Amino acid sequence: MRLDKFFSETSTLSRSECSKAVKKGEITVNGEIIKKADFKVDEFKDEIRYKGEVINYSKYIYIMLNKPEGVVSATEDGRDKTVLDLLPENYKNRGLFPCGRLDKDTLGLVILTNDGISAHNSLSPKRHFKKTYYFKTAEKFSDEDVKKIEGGITLADGYTTKPCEIKRLNDKEGEIILTEGKYHEIKRLFGARGNKIVYLERIKFGDISLGELQRGEWRFLSEDEIKKFTASK
Repeated sequence: MRLDKFFSETSTLSRSECSKAVKKGEITVNGEIIKKADFKVDEFKDEIRYKGEVINYSKYIYIMLNKPEGVVSATEDGRDKTVLDLLPENYKNRGLFPCGRLDKDTLGLVILTNDGISAHNSLSPKRHFKKTYYFKTAEKFSDEDVKKIEGGITLADGYTTKPCEIKRLNDKEGEIILTEGKYHEIKRLFGARGNKIVYLERIKFGDISLGELQRGEWRFLSEDEIKKFTASK
């Protein structure tokens, strides 16, 4: 692989930036300063450093993002800001896409990746991959509401939802765990009980938690989180 392609694919430097860094003597391969941006490297065996820092190659990228309200879970949109718009420019050519969608007014955890197989598996109903949401309702909801929703409800379009889990925090707040992701499912579940969701935030994707990540911020998944996300491969 060419050196400039390596840096482009690791989202460290664009190809033009790599050329400039080479001219400044800022890039080494196995301890030697490289003079040409088209220098051939073995991305898996060579030790490649930029300004002294080792740059590791990975075919796939796994990012956690805390989606704000008003941002759409898409790779592009002609009107609204997308989750990709919250990332640095050099990540926009890596084939990243959101793993599943959150509604425009739903907040919280979105995983962005270019690993199509793991993304597909995590969203497949057969995998029973759990997604946890924190919610608030307009009106109080009862134990009977919880029982009915947890057991599955037949919605207006005739679809019967799969069983889920609800943890009540108080009369208007709770957490709900789903293993499917039908369109506006949580809103429709409570709507079928004569209530309305006024706040919704995804706080866990499988065993991966949003944690202390602030609204609009992003970070790479840890090695442990990547193992959890890709375990179904």
